[in-house]
Formats: sequence, structure tokens, C-alpha cells
Amino acid sequence: MKLKMKNISVRLVLFLIWFPLFKSNGQGVPFPLDSMLSKSLDSMQVVLNVKSLSAAMQFPDTAIWARATGISSLVPLDSVTTDDVYLIGSITKTMTAACVMQLAEQGILNLDDSLYQWIDTIQYINPNITIRQLLRHESGLYDVLSNPACQPALLGDQDSIWDPIDLIQTFIAPQQFNPGAAWSYSNTNYFLLAQIIREATGNYFYQELRNRFFAPLAMNTIATPSFETLTSPVAHVWMDLNGDGINDDAHNFYINYLSLNSAAGAAGGYFATPTDVTRWMRTYMRGDILSAATMSEAKTTVAAPGLPSTTYGLGLMRKFFAGYEGFGHGGDLAYAASSWYFPLRDLSITVFTNDSKNNSWTLVPVITVLLKTYNNYLASLTGTSELANNQLELQTFPNPFVDDLQVRFAGLEHYKQFEIVLCNTLGQKVVAKQFSNPGQSENILSLSGLSHIPGGIYLVSLYADGNPVATKRVVRL
Repeated sequence: MKLKMKNISVRLVLFLIWFPLFKSNGQGVPFPLDSMLSKSLDSMQVVLNVKSLSAAMQFPDTAIWARATGISSLVPLDSVTTDDVYLIGSITKTMTAACVMQLAEQGILNLDDSLYQWIDTIQYINPNITIRQLLRHESGLYDVLSNPACQPALLGDQDSIWDPIDLIQTFIAPQQFNPGAAWSYSNTNYFLLAQIIREATGNYFYQELRNRFFAPLAMNTIATPSFETLTSPVAHVWMDLNGDGINDDAHNFYINYLSLNSAAGAAGGYFATPTDVTRWMRTYMRGDILSAATMSEAKTTVAAPGLPSTTYGLGLMRKFFAGYEGFGHGGDLAYAASSWYFPLRDLSITVFTNDSKNNSWTLVPVITVLLKTYNNYLASLTGTSELANNQLELQTFPNPFVDDLQVRFAGLEHYKQFEIVLCNTLGQKVVAKQFSNPGQSENILSLSGLSHIPGGIYLVSLYADGNPVATKRVVRL
């Protein structure tokens, strides 16, 4: 729906009355969890005072929660929806890196290949830099996008489409340090990786990413508009266009800024919905695309000066959120984006904003709040939590399990009835079995025939006479 009114204040009032500022989509997600997450996201939009937040989470059973809150435009009045795409910026690097590492697994290239094996000589580019050093930002290369002459050139011809080698040759400057001697974030690394993909496959990077990942995984909203057609509605970006300190609706300018989008390319040129990005991050980071050995290499990180409490691997970041290890990336190019996978929860969380006064690091608290909300929901399922309950030691074995799971505990002799409940991480009951208390000081209860349930993380809870007494996390292989 759209309104046209002369008075902006009246328009805003009517917008608040008639237009929901949020759209939620939580298919397969229990209502209490949907409600808790929605309230958390809505609150963080107010706290950050941004035009919009759009978020998505994928749970261990592959269910998706998605919600968008805030506005896309004022004239006409439009709220954001979960179908809107945002520019994801440097989250793109996770995709480019995955492609390069898959080529390595296929024997087409080696991560320790030197540049001279793939690319002709370029001024200021050390030919002995390895692909691995490009992926991890240890090349020492100057970031061509930081060249003061770059932005005026892009603005001077906004319809121009930049080739990565032309971009590098035009704006490159001397190296900052010798390869491998230090760490410094540089988009130039990923422009070179785009060219290596081209040399190795005969295809442009965006063709390889679509053929290898986006098409097979039905991630249909992910596209880079300088080379492909955007088929999804775009959340309008808000930027200060005239230097008055006030953000304006910059959609008409920014969506046609093809020179910048093509320049960002394999380092940061993709648009997508949070749903597709959170699906990508979980699928990739949990090891469904690359081998365990390759993912171990990718997740081997080094110190990354300038990134807050963060280390860097092969096209990914490692950071802790509320005590939970996360792997992911942020992205900033007027829009801001942040997407992370948490192995202990087998959970991915993605958050975007269309407000340029914020960067991806300001979205870290939103990721943290959503993660804490999910943890609180899990704790509420049994009225207790594994970490908080120190009165009873619940032992499970084997853990991980395949077909049978035994639960051992002691000190509950005065109870008459026990129940063991196995739930998935959405709180949905998978298996439950009741036992009469034989009056022993120590009990071992067994759940058998579990080979039919999907692999993943589960919660096993012990009830005594209907009361929750302990919960423990277990893994089904």
C-alpha cells in the first residue's frame, strides 16, 4: 500500500496507524520463540535508531525465522519486508573464498600457488604472493578502493563497468609490507581472487558463484546488479547526499551506481535477503560445501589489528558473542550487514540495516541479543538450564550418539516416576520415555532406536514426578 500526502507529519501518523512497520516470517518456528525474537529485533531497531533492521535465523532443523522492522522509503511510504534485498558488502568475501577453496579441492589450483602462476605482472603486485595470503589478507597489498582518486572516477562515470584487473592497474599503489609479514584488510586481495577464478575456470566470478552455490541451493535473491538482474524488491538505502548531516533516501542514485557495484565485485558487490544469507552462512560454515579438512584450514585464524576482538581466517572472521564462538563476516557499503554461524548451537544469525550512519560492527549487539533470546527460549523449555543447574549431575553416553543413548544420574531416590525427553533445539519433542523409580541411589535410563532421527544437536531433559530437574546437550551423529 502507498499514500501520497502533502503534510509529512500527517503522513507519518497515518503510516503508523495503517502500515505495519514490520513484517515477520517464522514458518516452522514455535510461536513463543517467534514472539521473543520479534520483540528483541524491534527493540534493537529503537535502540540503534536506524531506518530499518531485517534479520533471519536458521535453526538446526533448517527452519527459518525472519523479520523486518522499519521503513524503506517515506515517499511513497513503504515499510521493509522480509522479501527485500540489501547490499551485503564484504559478506561476499565468504562466497568468493568458498569458490576458490572448492577449486583447490578439485585440484584446479593450490592455495599455496603464487600469483605469477595465474596472473600477468602488475606494477606493485608481488608475484610471489600466494592465494592463501590473498584469502587471509596477509599479502600487504594496497587497497585500491582507498585510493583518493578512486571514488571521483567511479562517480564521474556511474554507468561504467569495471574489470578487476583494470581497477587494480588504475588505482594500485606500493605495498604496505612484505607478503606474510603482517595483516591488513585489503579489497585488492579479492579482486585478484576474482581474476584467478576467471583464469582457472574460464568464467567470471559471478557465473561460478551462481553455478556452484546459488542455483543448486535455491538462493535466488543473491545477485550483483552490475552483472545480473535483481529480481527482488530492494530496501532503499539512506545516505547523506548533500553533506548536511541528514540521511536522505538515496535509492535512485545508489541502485544505478553501477561503477561502484562492479568495482566492489567479488569483494562486496552482492545484494540478498537475510534469509538467503543466513542459509548460506549455516550451509557453508557447518561444512556442507567444503570438506572438513578445508574448513579447518579456513577457520585457522590470525590476529586482525583493527577488527574489534576478532581474528581472521580464509575469507571469514572468528568472534565470540555472549561466550559462544561465531564464524562469519560483516559488510559495509552504505548498507551494513552482519552474518554469523554458531557451531555449538548449529545456528546462523544475519542482520541488515539500510541506514548508512551505522556500520556492521554496530550490528554485533543485535546478533548478540538475538542469540541470547534464543538461549533464553531453550532454557525456558525445561525451567532449568544445563549451565545453571548445579544440584544434579546428568551424565549421557555415548555423546555423540547414533542409535542408543543412556542417561545416568544419582540422588533422586525419593521420586516415584522419571521421564527422559529428547527435544530438538526448537523445543519440539522428538522422543519421550517414562520409567518407574526402582529406588536405587544411582539410575541408568536408556533411549533406544534413535537412528531414525536427523543428525544434529539435541537437548535431553530429565523429569522427576513431572518436574524438570536437569537438561544436557547431546549430539546425534
